[in-house]
Amino acid sequence: MLPLGHLAFTWGTLHALQRAGKFPDADYRLAALAALAPDALDKPLAMFVFRRSNAALLFGHTLLMHALVWLAAGRKRRQWLPYLLAFSGHLLEDRIWGFPQTFLWPLRGPSFHQWRHVGSPAAFLDAYRQVVRQEPKLVIFELLGLVILAWTVVERGWYRPARLIQLLREGR
Repeated sequence: MLPLGHLAFTWGTLHALQRAGKFPDADYRLAALAALAPDALDKPLAMFVFRRSNAALLFGHTLLMHALVWLAAGRKRRQWLPYLLAFSGHLLEDRIWGFPQTFLWPLRGPSFHQWRHVGSPAAFLDAYRQVVRQEPKLVIFELLGLVILAWTVVERGWYRPARLIQLLREGR
């Protein structure tokens, strides 16, 4: 899933949960950061550190990393629950079960799911262009994400400047 899709599904889910009375004080800015964190970790690593790995899903997409983050939350787990869910929801949105070499790393060996060379920003953009052309369901999920995002923006009134400024300042 592309970054906008991660953001849309995360905010839409958080909004739906808040409508059901859950997480009333959750910060949408932190939820966005948590939802994008696996890619924010892995993409720079793939482009600049593990350039020859031919992998774009690295540590941030592993069960081990997610277990460690949940464990690190410790006693504050309940307070951090919306952000933990956003962080691990990223794995669902990426359909990580289709990449067991990465998801179960290092249990299935020291390497990650092999994709293609993404060792530079240009190679990364080219890889994503190819994925969009070859995976029509990705486009469908991204379009669904836009619908969910539009619903959230309208319901929360973020199209009004005062409400948008409040979101940017306070996260709510």
